[in-house]
Amino acid sequence: MDPINEIAVDQDQEEVAYIFEKYHLISAPVVDAGGRLVGQITVDDIVNIIQEENREDILRLAGVSDEDRGSSVAEIVRGRVPWLAINLATAALGASVIGLFEGTIQQIVALAVLMPIVSAIGGNAGTQALTVTVRALATRELNSANATRTFLRELAVGMANGLVLAPLIGVAAAFWFRDEDWRIGLVIAAAMVLNLLVAAMVGMLTPLTLSRLKLDPAVSSAVFVTATTDFFGFLIFLGLATIVLL
Repeated sequence: MDPINEIAVDQDQEEVAYIFEKYHLISAPVVDAGGRLVGQITVDDIVNIIQEENREDILRLAGVSDEDRGSSVAEIVRGRVPWLAINLATAALGASVIGLFEGTIQQIVALAVLMPIVSAIGGNAGTQALTVTVRALATRELNSANATRTFLRELAVGMANGLVLAPLIGVAAAFWFRDEDWRIGLVIAAAMVLNLLVAAMVGMLTPLTLSRLKLDPAVSSAVFVTATTDFFGFLIFLGLATIVLL
């Protein structure tokens, strides 16, 4: 006899979709707390659930709510402003780091030109690691058994990306600012490698931590990842510049 995969009537729809995908089900019985049959769910229902969950996760990663052409301006603003306010606060945190090194920037103006490069690359790398991790958590490919191995792999990817990109930006910066101090190239190359390692760690650990806390990792991970890569990107770059160039 084929095994029967019963679905509890109060089971979360995302969990039901995972069961259908894992066991390749066409249909499954739905039972109540007493084990009595109350209905069935079929694969066409699951397709709609999967599409709905994917759309919801994509919107949450972007920090927006579900909206359509019929949504009013006020409804759209209410859905977007809270996350923009959080971004404003995290941007102020990054700006505070820059303020700590105001004296260094005044002496070496070239640093102000190069700072956005370090933070932007770190933010993009963190978003890549975040997206892959959130998807792996959603599909149950990432769990406590393989979390350490996956974390080390992300670190290796971050290091490899840094070793590929650092020489490019380092040589370009050294040539660009050769009349001021060619060592600027060394500083930004080292900062690039370190910030990409930070991005890999934060991009994976943030959704994992939220998942352990029983929170949806797709809701606010992107905000924290971007804020962290900006904070440490500025701190590492300007800190190294202060130590090496002054």
